[in-house]
Amino acid sequence: MSSGKAKGQQFLKGEDTVMKKDFDVIIIGGGPGGLAVGSMLAREGVSSVIIEKDSTVGGRYRSVDFHGARVDCAVHFLVSLEGTVEGTYMYRLFSHLGLPLEYKVLPWAMGKVTKEKPGNIDFLEMDPKLGAGNFFAFFAFASGVEMEDSTKKALLRMADICEDMSEEECRKAVNVPFSDWIDKNVEDPMGKLVLYGMGPVIGAPVTEVNFGMVANSWRTFNTVGAPLIWYFKNGNLQTAVLDPLTKYYTSHGGKIITSRTVRNILIEKGKAKGVRISDEQNNNMMEEYHSPVVVCAIPIFEAVHKNVLERRFLTKDWAEAVKQFQKLAVYDLSGFYLLRKDVIPRDGTGWVNIYDMDYGIPTYIGDVCSGEFINSANEPPGKQIVCSMIPGTLEGTNFGIPTRWDKVMEAHRRWKDAVEKAFPGFNDAIEDEAINLQLNFTRYAYAIVPTEVDIQSPNIKGLYFGGDSIRSIGTPMSDKCFQLAFPLCDRILDYVRA
Repeated sequence: MSSGKAKGQQFLKGEDTVMKKDFDVIIIGGGPGGLAVGSMLAREGVSSVIIEKDSTVGGRYRSVDFHGARVDCAVHFLVSLEGTVEGTYMYRLFSHLGLPLEYKVLPWAMGKVTKEKPGNIDFLEMDPKLGAGNFFAFFAFASGVEMEDSTKKALLRMADICEDMSEEECRKAVNVPFSDWIDKNVEDPMGKLVLYGMGPVIGAPVTEVNFGMVANSWRTFNTVGAPLIWYFKNGNLQTAVLDPLTKYYTSHGGKIITSRTVRNILIEKGKAKGVRISDEQNNNMMEEYHSPVVVCAIPIFEAVHKNVLERRFLTKDWAEAVKQFQKLAVYDLSGFYLLRKDVIPRDGTGWVNIYDMDYGIPTYIGDVCSGEFINSANEPPGKQIVCSMIPGTLEGTNFGIPTRWDKVMEAHRRWKDAVEKAFPGFNDAIEDEAINLQLNFTRYAYAIVPTEVDIQSPNIKGLYFGGDSIRSIGTPMSDKCFQLAFPLCDRILDYVRA
């Protein structure tokens, strides 16, 4: 599988980089976060440059070639906690820039499979009318047992507590483990059991995530009924998001330099001064670009680990937070399958969480992504492309960094076995398959930390942070990149104009 440069992307590399080296703003990383804030700054006439280490921008939003079809390199769904797609920050950003974003709402289902009933998959979809009652339905679906009234009461009480918490109160709870909150506030034994089992839905074990983040998301069930899952009406992450943003950014004066690695953020006397970069394809030639504002739009733990941002420039509580982020920074596994024929229904399946009943208790195996959720361009005639997503934060799938390939292949095998139970003939229909590891979206920011890492350094003037690795409290997954672009742009404009 290989990545490719999308139409409309204008890059500078090699001799083309003979250009001015002073900018109002330098942005490290050309992922969705870097492109989002860069586009907003370009709209305001601010001179900026995006420096990207790869040959193309896009990060985990890039497309890859799979037998001539263009599919997302990281299989990923989009979520709204606002009840409408228009409430997402991606949609708001595109509206702000005057760019179109056509969408479709898709089903998000839980699927229960067992070898005793081949070809028979039981589905449960989130019902906004149920609100917090979705957990009662999920428990009955997975266990086959109706939840006791006392347990329902305990979970409804938690939903009410979360609904009453302001965003500021959620921020104050980022140092509280969700498991500790459960032990202290939930007396019903079954209620505790249900909440301790919510790790797969949250995306990390309840012992390792903070209660503030959980509360901020949980109140969705009381306010709008349930999270809303959506995708693009046409195209995928690259064509619907990356290409329009890249074209907007460059057509409004933004510069993009690819195939260059930022080695250090230059800081003098408590102020950002620019970056030092290297060109590994040109004898590691080092250059400096200067700016009073540097936006680190790569994960902050990655910047610190690679010494792009020296640890000595972090405050003590930020250093501890970054350390905790690193612990939750694991890879997710995306799978791509070319089938000789249609095996999985193209309509109505959307995104399915698969729970395998043959492990004694319902065991979450991973997700099936097919039909309208792929929008794969140029799918081979008579063939079907299906994708998988297996989170790397589960007990049995923590692939680790560096990666443990025995765990990767075991997770890959278990997923295929579970899907075969639901859709007999799946494995025989596989003509080709590929797998791809990608750093998970946002879940590292769920860590239990002494304080939230925010968009602006508390001790270095002109140093800012974008992307999805900061702020525990916010919209889910990759939508946070677009949420942060708004306050980030405002802060930078104030600083530059001052």
